Amino acid sequence: MAAWLRSILHNLYLDEIRRGRGRGIGVDFTEMDNDLALSAPPNDRALATDLRRAMAALSEDHRQILLLVGLEGLSYREIAAELRLPLGTVMSRLARARERLRDAMETGGPGAVISMASARKAER
Repeated sequence: MAAWLRSILHNLYLDEIRRGRGRGIGVDFTEMDNDLALSAPPNDRALATDLRRAMAALSEDHRQILLLVGLEGLSYREIAAELRLPLGTVMSRLARARERLRDAMETGGPGAVISMASARKAER
């Protein structure tokens, strides 16, 4: 009799697991109403436009290095092999490209990249 009851309980348990798998996990919506991870970002295209303009103002070498690292996800060694450059050159170009892009984004536009480049030439 005990074995028969255990098999019934076991089958009920498996049925409940199967039934739950099809439905998914139940969550109370009141717990999710203030969750920032579930909120959609605003359609603010100004930042994307500023980034595109700042990237366009960078030199071809800097833009190329940033895209290979950021979009392609290549390592420094892979970039050095692809562009046939020393590893140190890749690292230094990437650092300068990030700095110029950051300055352009903080100061508000691509003109900052051009003026910064001309100021550095004037310093030399």
